[in-house]
Amino acid sequence: MEKNNIVITGMGIISTLGSDLNEIKDKLKGKSGERLDGEVPFTVPLPSSKLRRLNRYSKLALGATLSAQADAGIEIHSENSSRYGTIFTTGYSAMVSNVDFGRSVAGGEPDLCSPMLFAGTVPNCCVGQVCMQLKLKGASTVLVGGNVLFYSKHLIQTDKADVIFAGAVEEYSADLFASLRNNEYAKNIDVREATVVFALEKENAKDSYCKIGNSASGGLSAYPLIKNADCGKSRGIIERTVKACVARLKPDTVYTSANGGYFDEVEQSVIEELFPEAQTIKNIKRLFGETMGSSFSLNIAAAALSFDGSTRENILVTGYDPIGNYHCIMLERQGG
Repeated sequence: MEKNNIVITGMGIISTLGSDLNEIKDKLKGKSGERLDGEVPFTVPLPSSKLRRLNRYSKLALGATLSAQADAGIEIHSENSSRYGTIFTTGYSAMVSNVDFGRSVAGGEPDLCSPMLFAGTVPNCCVGQVCMQLKLKGASTVLVGGNVLFYSKHLIQTDKADVIFAGAVEEYSADLFASLRNNEYAKNIDVREATVVFALEKENAKDSYCKIGNSASGGLSAYPLIKNADCGKSRGIIERTVKACVARLKPDTVYTSANGGYFDEVEQSVIEELFPEAQTIKNIKRLFGETMGSSFSLNIAAAALSFDGSTRENILVTGYDPIGNYHCIMLERQGG
């Protein structure tokens, strides 16, 4: 066993395909099931007294984290709570709270605005609530864009934490989604909300979904969902980033960032050239919808759920975030 391998031991998902992992896995295999529209219904298994002041953005993060904790079978003990961390990413963060607060101020009534509404406008309010409710005292931050698994893996490998709840949250916002429908590039893309949380730990005898392998990132000239990222330059960035990621292992399967937009063809041409024999999965965003800041993590979750123990394979997962980063990561079978 390689020293300090980091594995995914649990997951929590709130998405338009549902929140039950077995149900989502069946839908990913093409079995029957409806996809939800608008705000996804979900529950947070805590007393209402602890939830009444939380905005929906924070509840999404908290609900998915509790699901990941339960799935991993993690017990949090007060004596080592500083060893448990929370690293999240988002694209548009607490957009609903920000719009509500902005309208309150624009309406000339800033003094009447609830302090709790203002507190809910900052991107890291979600991890703040997760840490308070679960009594976590370890490393905690929210990245606007970025690869949370890479950062979280590093924290565990360098002994900064024993467990990291690494997540991505993107809340449904009627105002944001309406603006995207008017965007030249996004108007025909099915945009949805989703929250994904992974429980990450060091590899041991405990069951896990998969091992986290190499990661790599590169900067595109624009966020492809809403702007034209120069296709020629993007092709070169994709090629360099993917090659850096697969330096040690070649993928048997590739989960791409495809969402039905113009960027699909650019990425696919590189993937086919580099890995002509690999199976390519291009329908994840067509199933979940384009979930913006959560899309890369949702791709990773779908890939992790595909490991069934019958074969030994390596999966390359790709994606991009709302600040124009192109990411890729290798997922490997535990013990591989």
